[in-house]
Amino acid sequence: MAARKRNHSEIKIDESSMVAETSIGSRFLNALYAIILGIVLVQAFHFFTGRFTGPGSVVLLYNNVLFLSFLAVCSILGWIAGDNFIAWLKNEISV
Repeated sequence: MAARKRNHSEIKIDESSMVAETSIGSRFLNALYAIILGIVLVQAFHFFTGRFTGPGSVVLLYNNVLFLSFLAVCSILGWIAGDNFIAWLKNEISV
């Protein structure tokens, strides 16, 4: 005769460490916040490296494809990674 199979699993799940799934609105705000922090990061980089002569502003880069690609990557990572990516951007700006 075949051995009887158990109907229950022995996997223990700690429900106290579970977090709720991120909502679409929260993901959108994280993506927007990541774009803003990406702009601030590029502005700080240009300020400290002296790349601009005269009034240096990141506004001059809005027609640059690399800058817009960087902001798109920041937006996507802000959407996917959320708070972890935003915390990383804040850490990079503060250094």
